[in-house]
Amino acid sequence: MYGFEAINDNNGWAMAITGPLIVMSGLIILSIIISQLHKLVAIFDKKAEQTTEPPIESKAKSKVKSKDEISVPKILPNDILETAKIYQALIEKLEQPFELRDLYQVAEQNNFPHPILTASHFRDAGILVCEGEGLFIWKR
Repeated sequence: MYGFEAINDNNGWAMAITGPLIVMSGLIILSIIISQLHKLVAIFDKKAEQTTEPPIESKAKSKVKSKDEISVPKILPNDILETAKIYQALIEKLEQPFELRDLYQVAEQNNFPHPILTASHFRDAGILVCEGEGLFIWKR
């Protein structure tokens, strides 16, 4: 027996239809998994962040201010002279004349907001004056 008779007698039509259906359903499932993969990766990233966070005890220690840390408001005043009064404590830590890089580093260490922009305003107001060769002095 050959041809269509053999296909009919041995359930060939059902196998011919079942094979492509299995392949197509597998491809559909694979495409759904790939399209949602970013959510799965995000879950693993969150778990990794949670495991790498320091213990609560060390967070409490980091919130305690050190003796030489300067308290600064989150938003500096609009008046440049008031801002200069806040920055005065930083300037006292630096030797005169100083490089702007040193001022930026000290401001970053003490969590001062926008030190580069603030230094620019100080220069415009004549509070921070260039001495030459990249050195600056504080006139206040």
